[in-house]
Amino acid sequence: MDDFRIDPPLVVKDTPKPRRLSTLAEARDFVDAAMHIGRPPAWRDIYKRLHAARTEEEAVEAVGALRELLELEDLLVPPELPLEFQRQDEH
Repeated sequence: MDDFRIDPPLVVKDTPKPRRLSTLAEARDFVDAAMHIGRPPAWRDIYKRLHAARTEEEAVEAVGALRELLELEDLLVPPELPLEFQRQDEH
């Protein structure tokens, strides 16, 4: 499941620049690094879910939970809207 594709990819706030997570393995690596600096229990749950994912359904659910956690902690970079879509919203 390491090569399970995250579509659309998660773009997270990171230093020195945003980090793109486009596979389950990349999401695991990101959460592993976050766990080394210390995170609350919700992160430990995501960590366990990402490492336990053995089926596509489990991977989808784990990535969805990670996306929600990143949104709650304001770590998710919002996707850029196409220029024509932005113009429609302005009217």
